[in-house]
Parts: sequence; structure tokens; C-alpha cells
Amino acid sequence: MSSARRHRTRNTTQNQACYRVTGTWPTSPRPATFAHADRRRCDRVARQFADAGALVKVEEHLGHGAWRLAYRLDGPALTAERLQAEQERLAALRQAETERRESLREQWAEHCRERELCAVEAVMVQPPIPRDGGSPRARTVAHGKGIR
Repeated sequence: MSSARRHRTRNTTQNQACYRVTGTWPTSPRPATFAHADRRRCDRVARQFADAGALVKVEEHLGHGAWRLAYRLDGPALTAERLQAEQERLAALRQAETERRESLREQWAEHCRERELCAVEAVMVQPPIPRDGGSPRARTVAHGKGIR
């Protein structure tokens, strides 16, 4: 090895965070920023900011301090859209439940009508005639006139 000292090299990897997330809230004057090389992690943070009601910008680093906008998330609009979808889903569930109950009510009414008709039919049917081998029930028949 030579006796000459080798100079320490500069850090050439400055400003290499590949993605930057900036979240701004209407109530807060200062934006929240997050920078990381992992895009998935930045996406997760962006979703968390949006769920908290922020307007989110996700930017990609191009090098030399230049950033390109990857995408935007509108937290309040996403929240409103999610609430609207949930309300529509609940309305559809309520409608289906109402239709199911109405169907069950109609089935029960039909069943009750059938039972009532069966009861009326049972009342209207003549009882069977007892067959005693043709002999009358009375002990005596007056002058052969039969039973009155």
C-alpha cells in the first residue's frame, strides 16, 4: 500500500428518497411529509393520510432535486364516496330484508287461509251414515211408517 492518504469521498447518494408523500389538511396550516424509497410503504402512508381526511400528493424522485407527481388522493372525497357506497349497500340490504319479510308474511297469510278453508270444509262435510245392516235405531216402528 502506498503511503499517500486516500481522501474520503463525498456522499454521492444525497437526496435519493425515491418517493415523497405530502398530506395537507384544511384545518392544519403545515403539511405532513413522508419520504421513503419503498413505494408500497409510501402508498400505505398516503392511504392513512387520505383516511384521516387529507389531500395527498405522492411524488416520485427524478434526481437532482426534481420530483414528478405520481398521483393524488382526495381524502374527503374518498371518505364521502365510501360513506355513499356504504349507505347504498345498507339501503339494498334493508330493501332485501323488507322484501323477504313481505314474502314471509304473504306465505303465512296463504297458510292461514288454507287452514281456514280446511276447517270450513271439515264443517261442511256430512258425517258418515252409520250402517247397521239396514236395521233402524228405534225399537219399534209405528205402523210401518218408518222413523220420523
